[in-house]
Amino acid sequence: MKRAIDDNLAWHASHLHRVVPGMRVLAADDVLVCDSGLPDDTFNIVAAARFGASVDRIATTVEVVRAAGRPFMWWVGPSSTPADLSDRLLAAGLPVGERELAMWCRTGPRPVDRPVRVATTPAELADWASVVAANWSPPSPTVVEFFARTAPWALGSTSRYLVGYVDGRPVAAAELSYGAGVAGFYNVCTLTTARRQGWASALLRFGLALAATEGCGTAILQAAYDAISVYARLGFEPCGDVVEHAIRS
Repeated sequence: MKRAIDDNLAWHASHLHRVVPGMRVLAADDVLVCDSGLPDDTFNIVAAARFGASVDRIATTVEVVRAAGRPFMWWVGPSSTPADLSDRLLAAGLPVGERELAMWCRTGPRPVDRPVRVATTPAELADWASVVAANWSPPSPTVVEFFARTAPWALGSTSRYLVGYVDGRPVAAAELSYGAGVAGFYNVCTLTTARRQGWASALLRFGLALAATEGCGTAILQAAYDAISVYARLGFEPCGDVVEHAIRS
């Protein structure tokens, strides 16, 4: 399961970069670098690092990333190696951006008491992106730009963009990304005005049922520590840690 969590993250981070003009993926046997070309570490990711004991690969990877001249985030997951990779990145001068808990559960039917649907048009994907962008203060223009640019590929990809609406207005969003044999939840968020109304639970319930109908029996996510109880009530169980380290250009 730990390996699947990391591999799903790597697929989620890279699947659009592999096909969209102006974006690129640098894939070595032991690490993956995803470069969107945008000045935002939300879309510039280092992941799936499985190094030997030497620190040389850390230095060479950081050198390649910094040469791009853009900020990146290095995701250390539960199967990353060496086991002390996060400590080594700290020692190399890469500060921790976030710490989250990797979790998993079985998919299957769940009751959903909110109007959630899958984005199928560029306009609905723009609705989805507007909610995710509002997770920053002020809202992130790069999130809107990224999904406007990638819409033709995103809507036909292995990701499902889940949107919750109230009176025709998007208020909640989550992404369900299939890869490595599991369904990964990402970007689970709600507008400030609609929080504490059960939207996160509704999005997860909808996604767990959808994944089951689409033939995927296991779901994973990376939970912020203040949201663990929400996911636990849906059956998610801990499965290691995810630590994000910032790489500045």
